[in-house]
Amino acid sequence: DPRKLSYVVDCESNLSGTKETLQPIINSFSSRPNWDWNGIVGSFPSQEFLIKALTRENSLFLYCGHGGGERCFSRSQIEGLFNPNNSFETSENTKIGCQSTVILMGCSSGKLLCSSDGKEKIGGAPLFYEPDGIATSYLASGSACVIGNLWDVTDKDIDRYCVRLLQLFLGEKSSNKSLAHCVADARGACKMRYIVGCAPVCYGVPVRCMDV
Repeated sequence: DPRKLSYVVDCESNLSGTKETLQPIINSFSSRPNWDWNGIVGSFPSQEFLIKALTRENSLFLYCGHGGGERCFSRSQIEGLFNPNNSFETSENTKIGCQSTVILMGCSSGKLLCSSDGKEKIGGAPLFYEPDGIATSYLASGSACVIGNLWDVTDKDIDRYCVRLLQLFLGEKSSNKSLAHCVADARGACKMRYIVGCAPVCYGVPVRCMDV
């Protein structure tokens, strides 16, 4: 639902260009009638804000800052949203999970790493675990789709990419395009199309924008 988006932009307050680039399009969409957009710019969000943002059904969560936002919300906290032993509960006293489609525009936010170095062995064969990262933590918590960057990117180019992605996915004529399709189409907005534009990838299922 494009009317339900939460965002965190430059939480460490050292990416002034990112704020200047994204603020106009955020203001443009959020000013539409009945569009419930809310977010934090230039400061760290509270845990309560993040839990509410990630557990809104059929919503979007946008993070524009350094990395995958681990300084705002750790991987254990994200995965804890879906853990049956967690302390987070809804007003109906039921356990919750991540209900948002997540867009992480920081450096290497979609990079997956293997935590094993092969020294551990089973039957003489080296044991390697599947690679993971903050993107897989969101998926494990229940998110249907996560967008992240495979490697480090420049802020100006990835900001241009982010603006174009929002225009394609949330624009009036974009209702028939999946988010995965828009991720690919937005690459042309980057000056360094293959160095920066090809960094964003889509994990999960190809969600689509509701026609509102």
